[in-house]
Amino acid sequence: MKRIVSLLLALAMVFALVACGSKNTNSGASAGTGASEYKYTGPRMTIGGADSTGPMYAAAAAIATTLTGCIDGLNVDATTSSGSNENAINVSEGTIELGMCSADAGLNAFTGAGKFASTGACGNLRVLGAVYPALSHFITLRSSGIEYMHDLAKVNNPVIGIGPAASTCESSATLALETMGVTKANATLQNVTLGDGADNVVNGVMTASAVFAGIPAGVFLNASVTKDCVFPKYTDEELDIICEKNAAYYKAFIPAGTYTGLTEDLPTFGVKTLVICSEDLDDELAYQIAKTFYEQAEDMAAGNSLFNFMLDRTFLANDVPLPLHPGAERFYREIGLLQ
Repeated sequence: MKRIVSLLLALAMVFALVACGSKNTNSGASAGTGASEYKYTGPRMTIGGADSTGPMYAAAAAIATTLTGCIDGLNVDATTSSGSNENAINVSEGTIELGMCSADAGLNAFTGAGKFASTGACGNLRVLGAVYPALSHFITLRSSGIEYMHDLAKVNNPVIGIGPAASTCESSATLALETMGVTKANATLQNVTLGDGADNVVNGVMTASAVFAGIPAGVFLNASVTKDCVFPKYTDEELDIICEKNAAYYKAFIPAGTYTGLTEDLPTFGVKTLVICSEDLDDELAYQIAKTFYEQAEDMAAGNSLFNFMLDRTFLANDVPLPLHPGAERFYREIGLLQ
């Protein structure tokens, strides 16, 4: 299965390379420094993703390739990590220049809340753009008889994968399960990679496993093709409670047909996934990165459906809980996305 995931990542990167055709095509706004005039002269940069089997890393890899292909002189590498929380810390400390970060984790990092209450606020974080929503969903075998998320509370000591330790998958899954009455007191909650979690469900080792990521999640695509799987639903009332507990979450749905066996829209909750940087990032480079996101949205979406939400350009710059980088904000204001 991991070979299939690697192939999908490679294809995403190929599409991202094709997206620009040649460096610095100017298919959008012409405000600010012209695309043909700007040349980056700094060192190679790194964007933090997540574990290599998940959509966040695939998105980071595609973004790295797109930025490398579209901004003259810029080379960006994608790297693995445990996800949003680690990326926020690494960007804040300057270990990496860019990072993928869910809005809830970013807000906690920026304000020093949640997991960052003991370590302190990362007040120098800034946003370059929102690129896709992360959506909560769990997978289980149809033979389990589980239809709704609250059915997990009826299983005797279920074994449930909650994603990598210290990840937003872990925190969102834990919150959702607690709302369903599933805790460490009556279940075995295990930290696993997204790929291992899906494999464990398929192999009958786990009752269910979680993903909090863009759709479709490749590991769930593979699992749903391999075995007859279902994706447990939330009730509307349960979603109200979950969204009340975390202000960054909002009600959403996963369209029917996203996975094999998903025959109707799946009610769930989600959060925006952001590309973050430090406030110290050069203003003109931040401007060019935002410009690239805006101009290459269609080609990025064609190469990886994670980015479909970027086709509504307002998604890039609106309703983000952290400050935009001034360079990115300047671009978004010049093209009218911000008033």
